[in-house]
Amino acid sequence: MELGTTTPTGCTDEYAVPPASIREWARGADEAGLAGLWLIDHLVKPDTYVTSVLNPMVALSHAAAVTEEIPLGTSILLLPARGAPTTAEAALSLQYLADRELTLGLGAGYVPEEFELTGVPRRERGPRLSEGIEVLQELFAGEASYDGRFHSFEDITVDPVPEEPPRILAGGASIWTDGDLPAPMLDRIVHSDGWIAPPMDPDHAAEDWATIADYARQEGVDPDSLDRVALSYTHVVDTDDRATAHEQQSAAFSEFFSPDRGFEHARESCLVGTLDDIHDRLARYEEAGFDQVIAGPAAHEPADLERQMALLSGEVAGSW
Repeated sequence: MELGTTTPTGCTDEYAVPPASIREWARGADEAGLAGLWLIDHLVKPDTYVTSVLNPMVALSHAAAVTEEIPLGTSILLLPARGAPTTAEAALSLQYLADRELTLGLGAGYVPEEFELTGVPRRERGPRLSEGIEVLQELFAGEASYDGRFHSFEDITVDPVPEEPPRILAGGASIWTDGDLPAPMLDRIVHSDGWIAPPMDPDHAAEDWATIADYARQEGVDPDSLDRVALSYTHVVDTDDRATAHEQQSAAFSEFFSPDRGFEHARESCLVGTLDDIHDRLARYEEAGFDQVIAGPAAHEPADLERQMALLSGEVAGSW
């Protein structure tokens, strides 16, 4: 299993990350040989975060210009709000300019204001995500035609047509749906390139994966052909004392997640505790069959980000 990271792109008032720090984080991840540089997506600030974030495709293009090899990805991009055709054009342009692997982790979204802003009915987010993934797959293959509920076109090509299309991972988890994985969510995952899981306990992720694998076999899809990536967040503390680690991590996450989430959410779902605790949780993700865990920093200050990159690349990735 490999370790990736998110680039911090907060942009609200005192939580705004300076552009130079965004570039430094991207370069640090590239130089450390991390497996992916990923970005989250929100059009407006959710209640669960203290900051809005930069447009992920624009920010990934910026990061690509200052890095050499690190694969790029979204974790996740809100396809119903962004739109499949414009996302296809942006993704193909980015992959061409960056000249490296691009993964589109895609989700439906949940912030009411984002649907109000874009005019997309919230009740249509699931069907729009499912159809949007199909539209992307068609457009990435070259000249395409499609006749669906939300998209209808004939013999359309979006250039540049790639030799290897961007990888598509579908988001979803039972923690979002009252303990169940509905059939449309399962269908998106098994008929794309795989699954991108939200921050969640690795044992819970393993249970969800068992459901996904069973569904894949019913659909005639080999579960082993599906990629598995998990998004998480961390604030690495170089200590063997769990209480000390939690104290510092609680302070960091209080400036990352909103009070509605708080440190309890981080303790349940993220990479926290001592270095041994973080390594143990990563090992549990590996036992669950994940190919990559994305460790995003719960930080926005330049000095904190510099320390976090040193600890993430040296003490976590370096010993993983």
